[in-house]
Amino acid sequence: MNALVRFGAVGAENWNSLVAQPAETGYAVSETTGKFRHTSRNEAILRFVGIVIVLGALIQWSFPNASFAGDPMTTKIMMSVASALIGMAVYSFATRGHRSEIRFDPRKNELVVSALNRQDRHKAVRRVPLSQVKSIYVRRTDMPHGMAALRIRFFNNPNELTAIRGTDTEIEMLHGLLCRDIRMARKQS
Repeated sequence: MNALVRFGAVGAENWNSLVAQPAETGYAVSETTGKFRHTSRNEAILRFVGIVIVLGALIQWSFPNASFAGDPMTTKIMMSVASALIGMAVYSFATRGHRSEIRFDPRKNELVVSALNRQDRHKAVRRVPLSQVKSIYVRRTDMPHGMAALRIRFFNNPNELTAIRGTDTEIEMLHGLLCRDIRMARKQS
């Protein structure tokens, strides 16, 4: 936030869905919430469901054997393994985080798009050289309170990359700031 105020983009009170922080070569902008509308609550519920499913694998051993098709011990073992695997998968999905971050590195002339985990560490980083970028644009939503997305088009690839999501005004301001910084970096090099 302070980085964008320092660059003269917008006042700090106008930003709710994006957070700017100083980085090595300028600033980094990240989402305050992830792809879920209420990220922290949804992730807490998913973690709880994952734990309950894993515990369900243990609780079934306290019930008497039911006679289905086949051996009851084999059925219990298979159900325990399946419940444990599904519970661990749900829990790990909920703890991995669902937020994005974008940085512009003027020294290397590249955009750095990152996925952040719950501890704000980078779990996946994609470096996009400006020579491969065809355009950067804002994709607005039709919903009244929907989220806009900052998207990147490439010269050599028909697929587009969604860099970050936020409210319409914040994404538009970030788009203007990034385009200004990219133009300035291209003039200097």
